[in-house]
Amino acid sequence: MVDVLTDWFKANYHWITLAIVLHVIVLGTVAYLILLERKIASWVQDRIGPNRTGLGFGIIPILKNFKFWGLGQPMADGLKLFLKEDYRPKHVDKILFSLAPMVMMTVIVISIATLPWGGWVGEKETIDVTAQAIASAGQSAAANAEYAAAIQAAIPPGNELIGVPVFAQDNGQVTATFWHGWMFQIANLNIGVLYILATLSLAVYGVVIGGYASNNKFSFLGGLRATANMISYEIPLGLAVLTIVVMYGTLNLAELVEVQAHSWYGVLPAWNIFCQPLAFVMFLICILAEANRAPFDTAEAEQELVGGYHTEYSSMRLGLLLLAEYAGMITTSAICVALFFGGWDFPGLRGHLNPAHPSLVDSVWVAIARAAVFYGKALLIISVFMWVRWSLPRFRFDQIMTLAWRGLIPIALLQLMATAFLVYYWGGEGRQYMRINGWHALMMFGMNALIAVVVMVGSTFLPPAPQTNRRVHVPGSRFNQTALPASLN
Repeated sequence: MVDVLTDWFKANYHWITLAIVLHVIVLGTVAYLILLERKIASWVQDRIGPNRTGLGFGIIPILKNFKFWGLGQPMADGLKLFLKEDYRPKHVDKILFSLAPMVMMTVIVISIATLPWGGWVGEKETIDVTAQAIASAGQSAAANAEYAAAIQAAIPPGNELIGVPVFAQDNGQVTATFWHGWMFQIANLNIGVLYILATLSLAVYGVVIGGYASNNKFSFLGGLRATANMISYEIPLGLAVLTIVVMYGTLNLAELVEVQAHSWYGVLPAWNIFCQPLAFVMFLICILAEANRAPFDTAEAEQELVGGYHTEYSSMRLGLLLLAEYAGMITTSAICVALFFGGWDFPGLRGHLNPAHPSLVDSVWVAIARAAVFYGKALLIISVFMWVRWSLPRFRFDQIMTLAWRGLIPIALLQLMATAFLVYYWGGEGRQYMRINGWHALMMFGMNALIAVVVMVGSTFLPPAPQTNRRVHVPGSRFNQTALPASLN
């Protein structure tokens, strides 16, 4: 049994190590995102923000007088949540009340698995397949099987074949040259995009269960709002993602990043943000709504619902709900980077070992540098999340629904149909390795601009949205006359 486990670990140590390291980094980042948000809020409001709590927490003698720019604040907040009373009201559903935070955190953690952090780390190898060629002479199908078996036997455990082997013959000797390696990614799924969207959509269950189990009218209303909010915005979110999927014909996140790893006209990075800006704007709005972030945070709405779905929570149950929100921001921002900002792609980090696979490199340090670039891009998107929160007021609930059903969904459908028409018109001609060339990118950008003009002009002919918040005359009310002087009434 020990030998079996040892062999399994040797064959899979790449992704086991990645899984541990990446989850530690992501979950550690979650804690410090709270500090980042408080600092951004202070910058927006012209304040200093947290800068007093050092790593000594005021009690460790050596570190007592060092503030470290407030870097100890997240750890102090976590310690406070651990030490607070874990209060659970009598009227709650005990099982569901504890299950809700677990569901939200679990969903976010498992969704990290398919993020493509750094492409392929490979190694070139050449083997002699003369014996296989002689044994299968005249039998093409058998020859392919013989070659495949020989190549597979030469690949080390835990590695995979990358691309197509190249066969050469010299003086009767037949050789096969190929690349093999491992992905700087925890799990490479062919349906990676679908997997992440499906798992993130399960987060709504945590909000709904928490609001329902609390047996509190404010919590229940928060859960209902979150349900309607998330379900409505999942439609344009899925359509925006489908626009990118139609362009390249794959649901594999690693492949979607790889096809963006080149430049248009040798200058502009071939990132989808430049050819599909409208899809990016819709995707950004939708992930803000999916994460229940301002200005879509009606599920919490302190002015109306006290705290919404987590009103009755305290201690680490509340901590898990809050951490799940920030962890969800990391995951959705990472997807945004992979779909629209080229993922790990950055000048100087593209591999040149195989033209069909620019993600292939022969150094793990390059893969680590790529992961740092991917991580940095995701942090920039998260900063936009926080900037928006402290810049825009919360929308009314009817405004949120109107934006989704009368605005984003029709635009997303129009853009998806236009993209599908262009891809059909191209017919694959000139799209080497299913990449978008410069001319195609210009056509896509022009299509986005045309849709924006059509929507702006067409919206002027649409009937106005129902006035759900209109003033109603109440006979005998003391508010019929204002307190202003008669000359101003």
